[in-house]
Amino acid sequence: MSKLDISIEQLFELGAHFGHRKRFWNPHMEDYIFCEKNNIHIIDLYKTQEKIAELYEAFRNQSSVGNKIMIVGTKRVASSHVSDFGQKTSMPYISHRWLGGMLTNWKTIKVPINKLLEYEENKASGELDNMIKKEAVMLEKEMKKLALNFDGVKDMKGLPDALFVVDVESEKIAVQEALKMGIPVYGLVDTNSNPKNLTNFIPINDDSSRTIKFVLDLLSQAILEGQDSARKQGLVQKLDGDKGPKVFSLNTSTKKVSVETAKEEVKETKEEVKETKEEVKETKEEVKETKDATHSEADLSKLTKVQLVEFAEKNDLKIKKSAKKASIVEEILSQLK
Repeated sequence: MSKLDISIEQLFELGAHFGHRKRFWNPHMEDYIFCEKNNIHIIDLYKTQEKIAELYEAFRNQSSVGNKIMIVGTKRVASSHVSDFGQKTSMPYISHRWLGGMLTNWKTIKVPINKLLEYEENKASGELDNMIKKEAVMLEKEMKKLALNFDGVKDMKGLPDALFVVDVESEKIAVQEALKMGIPVYGLVDTNSNPKNLTNFIPINDDSSRTIKFVLDLLSQAILEGQDSARKQGLVQKLDGDKGPKVFSLNTSTKKVSVETAKEEVKETKEEVKETKEEVKETKEEVKETKDATHSEADLSKLTKVQLVEFAEKNDLKIKKSAKKASIVEEILSQLK
């Protein structure tokens, strides 16, 4: 956090700590709730501070290798900030409405985008001036409608490398499509949201315009730093048609990378992949242990409150999610007998 220099006081003044009413809470957010006041959950700003630093680093690393991060925020308080973010960083964005199939049916979505680009080209060349006034007006209206939905993604040549959503609950369809396509998802998560399937997230008040602007300004700064780093390294982007992934090569005017350095980087990458596989294996074993846990009071007591709630939902057991852990254990045992 040394470079960011974000204080808890600063986040507090922005109102980043305000969560939703207690009855709307999601159990998966329990670890990020500091306390409850006047029936409203208060977010732990120390964890917010840590998560901002993590996403700042992640976005800088993504952009430093030329990855495209699509940002989605269609609700009123976020729309203008999302547009500013996209224009400032040259990243694809959706700020008006998420159309189903934007990721899962990209080839079909490309059809109206190509039409928009064609209209813009005709307008720039002056062809619209030679048309009948009525036809020109109709085309202008259609172009504005297309621009409203696709202006932020018209330069996107394929699927993005990552997705960032301003509100996980509001942008559920976007999140589902990204997960289906194997695209990492990042986002802002309030106390009523489920961060379970996200790659990383920031626990924060996602209904405040000031909070959203503050976070997006920081993340845009991270992306610009990464892009600047890429330019200094001599990375040149080559868009591979509609296939999505980008290929990068070193500019011939820059220093040549030695074979030894390349071998070391490959070795480090292999080690990182190996470590990741081991972590995934450990996570699967932990999940298996949880699933195979017996229904005895001793075993249930070992589970966290979130795991108990998940266990109850999976087995169609009725419990009070707001109750204390001991009470939930008793309720589960009484229904299992």
